[in-house]
Amino acid sequence: MKLSSDCHNHRLIKAIYKMSYLLNQLFGRYKSKKYILILINLVFVLFIDTAKSQSQDNILVIHSYHLGYSWTKEIEAGIEEYFEQSQQDINIFHEFLDGKRYPDLPYSKSFLENIRQKYKNTPIDVVMVSDDPALDLVLQVREQYFAQAPIVFLGINHITQELLDTSGITGVFENRDVAATILKAYQQTKSDTLIVINDSTQTGQANLKKINEIEPAQNSFKDIEIINDLTPDQIQSKIGKFPKTTPIFFIGQLRENSAERALYNWDYSINILRAKVDNPIYGVTVELLDRGIVGGKFLEGKTHAKEAAQLTEKILQGSDPEDLKPILEAKNKWIFDAKAIKKYHINLKSIPTSSEIINPEKSFYEENKRLVWLTSISFITALLIIILLVEIIRRSNIAKKILRDNEVRYRDFAHAGANIFWETDMQDRFTYISGDTKGLYNKTSLNFLGKSLAEILLNQSDINFPWDVYHQTIQEQKPLDKFTFSIKIPNREVKIIQITGNPVYDSNNNYLGYRGINREITQEYNLSKTIAYQAAYDSLTGLINRSEFNSRLESTVRDLKQSHKPSILCLLDLDHFKIVNDTAGHSVGDALLTELANLLKSCIRKQDILGRLGGDEFGLLLLDTSIKEAEIVCQRIINQVENHKFSWNKRIFDIGISIGILLIDSNSYSATELLSKADIACYKAKDLGRGRIYIVDHEDRDLKQHYLQMEYIANVSQAIARNQFYLFKQSIKSVTNQAQNHQHCEILLRYKDVQGNIISPGLFIPAAEKYGVITIIDRWVVETIVKNYQQYFSEQKMMVSINLSGISISNEEFIEYIINLIAGSQIDPNYICFEITETAAVSQMSQALKFISSMKKLGVKFALDDFGSGVSSFGYLKTLPIDYLKIDGSLVKNIVTEPSDRAIVDSVNCIAKMMGMKTIAEFVENDEILAVLAEMGVDYAQGYGIDRPSSLIPQVSSIK
Repeated sequence: MKLSSDCHNHRLIKAIYKMSYLLNQLFGRYKSKKYILILINLVFVLFIDTAKSQSQDNILVIHSYHLGYSWTKEIEAGIEEYFEQSQQDINIFHEFLDGKRYPDLPYSKSFLENIRQKYKNTPIDVVMVSDDPALDLVLQVREQYFAQAPIVFLGINHITQELLDTSGITGVFENRDVAATILKAYQQTKSDTLIVINDSTQTGQANLKKINEIEPAQNSFKDIEIINDLTPDQIQSKIGKFPKTTPIFFIGQLRENSAERALYNWDYSINILRAKVDNPIYGVTVELLDRGIVGGKFLEGKTHAKEAAQLTEKILQGSDPEDLKPILEAKNKWIFDAKAIKKYHINLKSIPTSSEIINPEKSFYEENKRLVWLTSISFITALLIIILLVEIIRRSNIAKKILRDNEVRYRDFAHAGANIFWETDMQDRFTYISGDTKGLYNKTSLNFLGKSLAEILLNQSDINFPWDVYHQTIQEQKPLDKFTFSIKIPNREVKIIQITGNPVYDSNNNYLGYRGINREITQEYNLSKTIAYQAAYDSLTGLINRSEFNSRLESTVRDLKQSHKPSILCLLDLDHFKIVNDTAGHSVGDALLTELANLLKSCIRKQDILGRLGGDEFGLLLLDTSIKEAEIVCQRIINQVENHKFSWNKRIFDIGISIGILLIDSNSYSATELLSKADIACYKAKDLGRGRIYIVDHEDRDLKQHYLQMEYIANVSQAIARNQFYLFKQSIKSVTNQAQNHQHCEILLRYKDVQGNIISPGLFIPAAEKYGVITIIDRWVVETIVKNYQQYFSEQKMMVSINLSGISISNEEFIEYIINLIAGSQIDPNYICFEITETAAVSQMSQALKFISSMKKLGVKFALDDFGSGVSSFGYLKTLPIDYLKIDGSLVKNIVTEPSDRAIVDSVNCIAKMMGMKTIAEFVENDEILAVLAEMGVDYAQGYGIDRPSSLIPQVSSIK
């Protein structure tokens, strides 16, 4: 923050003091000049008296971590304690980031803007910065916010030349002496191995770097086992394998459940670890002391803060930050726990002489000191009680009245966190007041007595007080229930104050006045505003989030039922965005989303509503707009996005966008149903080629078809449990030798909905593949056949063909499961044949080869299904180790009448034979087709002319 004119006055006064001192030195040598000297000093005194109120020094402290975090509390206390002993008139303002729980600091902009507004009238002399996240943020915005203020840092882990060379900045590096603790742990335990528990925060990475920089030594650990982001459920598996004598160096907090979750605090982390392991533990932070750890060399937060405060004081006294060299080696102190030393039989000679020992063994007197003193004074106490009893009885009547009054008074004062207690008379004049009136109002309690609140505050500037409501409440003798106002104390920040009070009556119900409390709620007020913002807005783009968008959509639907003015719901989804995340990383993807959010806002009106629904998906409400107008807006968005070139690291990413458009009228559905339909419309836009608009109405047939498909596969696991899926078989016969003893059939899948209607596989299979649940179905089919093979097939040498989708063969877990299933079954793998479609094999070539190779090691056979229906290429047949080639039925069924189809089938059969494959012709519906196939030399035939499908379970009727 750039210093205000008050700050320049502040600097001028300091300069005047120095000039006064020099002139006194100069003229004081000459007695003849004493009158001039008196005159000069008189002028200085008059000037300084008028400006003295502006001469206070103001220090702004920006902490990296949240209020209440143990390290932050130590730093805050150290700074406050140091300047309490200072002779200077200093104001210290503390502000807190949340870099431990939210390391990306998503609200840094609002945090800085809040500081700008909060201290815009307060001259800042020095900015103190605690820990790396806050320093990084301050250096990034220094020119904009802190251009004229010197900076003193502390708690910084990384010593860089760039930081040392930065002008106007000095401080104290944290530099925890982890190497000394490691060496001491080896001397005390003589173990070959050290376990280091660390976390992946900036502090953790700095500590880990120091460990990695330790040079191997003869008298040190041979092996250091690093464990990052340890969670409670991993403790036994990762530490239990080591002997209980293996020392642990605890330098990082435990994680909640996984490496992506928040950190436990130090107290909770050490309690969990100590409850599960009994190894000797050494620490890096004082928060671990008195928790059963042996000890270590620690950097105390208060001591560290006082070193930085000393540098700050020198700057306030006039020293140039350039002349104050940063302190590279912060003070570390040896601290050990006597109980742990005794428990782990550590030699006391290995404890450094300068160490602090906590929990030392106490002598008999120390252990029983309280009992000794109680025994010693019991007799004297008894005598005093007898003497005092007489006085107590004498004053009992007076005490009873005081107790009754105080009971009523303090019952009303029982509001936690009160800063001021007060009472007024019937004219609203204060008759009693206690508490921090100076801190809250910059006035002493004497300024309040005998005056009303209006007399004290009414003429004060920078106050926002609802006097009309206040006076009306007092006149009506109603309770003052959390009455809130704001006040600006001169040279300080704005405070939010809350008044709570109740009217007071005597025993005859006569009105006496008011009794209540005042408390400052500035922090709670600011926090509630922050929470409200975060609950409704996306932290990355600043747009409203899904929850808020849904709320406004519901409100729009309700309003339309009254106004009958149509609006448009648009769902926008980026095309090819995954390429950015996969190739450049999520941070670059986040930057792109931020840019595109601003681009989208520039394309719409102020009254329109734009929100980020999640990932790369956005929602847009065009209010009081027709379909044609919406189409124009959405086409403009598509053009703007396509023309926008996002560059990163000399690379340019081309991003497109697909948009689904849906009319909202007075007859519209709920907000949830509207979003679902708009989502489907967006998918349709993508299916049609991306980078386009798809307009859908509520009677759209494609939309209804999509809903039907969604219903079919909405809960596949439940459909399996309800036996809605069942299996059929269809025989595959030899063409040239009908009597050949070769038993072969294909397994066919059937499905019936909850109403019992038979659904064609052509409807539910594509839907299952589209929405990624086909693998669940494939797994059920294979598992059902393998486990029931002997029950389903009386011929124990029946070759069974099972269809698999391309999605399943690329699923590593599915492949592993099928291998284990077949390997552990009683079935001979030579009688299992998996059918993969030509399209799946070509599009998933590498996965198909991997799957086929794994299964063929077990003896499983493979067939390439529907050959000729897709992008038929004989070239890839050479790379696929296929046993059977199934010729697509669309070619087979017309070979009697269509010479071209006959020629294609003949060529496919010939090439397959050359490659050692058996051929199977599909859709063989009559003897004429079978005769042509026999003439060509096709090996097997399948179709209604050979055998109709029949159920594997007799009670299920055959289906055509």
